[in-house]
Amino acid sequence: MSRQLPALTLAELTVELGSRARAVETLRWLFSQRPLPTGLPLVIPGVSHRVWRPFLERSGLVLPKVTERQQSPDGTTKYALEFDGTNVETVRIPAKGRSTICISSQAGCTRKCVFCATKELGFIRQLKAEEMVAQYLLARSEAPAAQPASNVVFMGMGEPMDNLDEVLRAVEVLTQSPAPQLRQVAVTVSTSGVLPGLERFLAESNASLALSLNATTDEVRARVMPQNKTWPIEALLGALRKDVARRSGKRDYFIEYVLFKDLNDTDADADRLVALLEGIPSRVNLIPYNPYPGTGLETPSEARVRAFHERLVSKGMLTLIRWPRGREIAAACGQLVLSRDGAGFQPEASPV
Repeated sequence: MSRQLPALTLAELTVELGSRARAVETLRWLFSQRPLPTGLPLVIPGVSHRVWRPFLERSGLVLPKVTERQQSPDGTTKYALEFDGTNVETVRIPAKGRSTICISSQAGCTRKCVFCATKELGFIRQLKAEEMVAQYLLARSEAPAAQPASNVVFMGMGEPMDNLDEVLRAVEVLTQSPAPQLRQVAVTVSTSGVLPGLERFLAESNASLALSLNATTDEVRARVMPQNKTWPIEALLGALRKDVARRSGKRDYFIEYVLFKDLNDTDADADRLVALLEGIPSRVNLIPYNPYPGTGLETPSEARVRAFHERLVSKGMLTLIRWPRGREIAAACGQLVLSRDGAGFQPEASPV
């Protein structure tokens, strides 16, 4: 596959332009644009036009068309984007001193998690690394100066482990010097639990990992995440334990746990979760579920969410409640595209 900006690595761009210095200037130009250009310019400072013009003839700049942009009062911004007729979603989530950019790795999804709106779209196609980095470029260009786009999560539409070659390239580009030079630990790749991809990711990348666990028994997890029948909980957590044992560098492990009323939110579940995560230096993100029609799943009360959280904390688990962001703008995965494509309902957002 021939590559275009922004998915060319520094080494590849050095070959294309015949000089590392020219490649550095090109990357600095690319990741400093506000607003984004419509394409590559005829001239880039520091790059000889005799080298640049031939590059323009054989390469290009992949950028999305913004078909919709919605912003909630808390600053969360959701983008509906189009790449060559394919619709995807990106979210910019502001926080103190930074913004996190939530990137999609597929149009639609290959998995069938019961609680996720993206499954209603089916699987459309894999996204290219160019399209993933372009999502970041767009959101970065609109992030306030006081909240720069310093964090990325591959937690939008799609299962990253089912498109791992492209995801790994995107991670490499996002963390490379001189730009955008994100910290490896500040880039997080999530998975619903696809064991072959998970094992390969842990072996080949230093980025952080988020595992969507969402249950403490295989029986319950299989009800909401059918792939658990193939890759059960202990196999997934076993892969994390092996990675912890062999690593010398830092990696963050996040356990995503969506709370469903009367399904996985009991004190017994909290106690089992603590036992399951023994030996894994992880951070648990508790996410109260916000339902959309047809799933049969409900949201626990705020009191139950807080009781679950307190029980984990009392047993020494580093735990945070991720209250919904962007509720007003359908900021959960797949929901803005669903509402645009007329999938039969106007969904209430669950958190990214």
